Amino acid sequence: MRNKILISSATGLSLMIIAVALVIYGSSCNKSSSNNNADFTGTYIGTLVTPLLTEGDTVIITAGSTSSAVVMYSKTARGSTYTINGTVSGTTLNIPSQQVYVASLNATYTTTGGGSLNGSTITINYSFSGNSLTFTGTK
Repeated sequence: MRNKILISSATGLSLMIIAVALVIYGSSCNKSSSNNNADFTGTYIGTLVTPLLTEGDTVIITAGSTSSAVVMYSKTARGSTYTINGTVSGTTLNIPSQQVYVASLNATYTTTGGGSLNGSTITINYSFSGNSLTFTGTK
């Protein structure tokens, strides 16, 4: 009978050690944010450089319908507003080809491009119907 108690105690102790190890291991694992739009969301204030001028710009990025989707709302110092949809992977932004309407110009443009996030600074390079634009801003 005494041998059974020792075996049961040893088994219980082993299970307890395994359980503690799993808890420690599970809490130390970092969740991957390779497609985490939360890293990109926020208000970025910066500068938009176009072929014709440089002006202040505010870009507000919100989460899209999936963990990798983002929606970018841009409002330039001259009052132009437009919305661009994109996706993120890690620190990289992708802007697939899409039609964007700019109400203040009463015009629709084809846009495509990409960008990157470095800490709290974002750089977005995109084109409006072939004209290159670059936005650089900070949260």
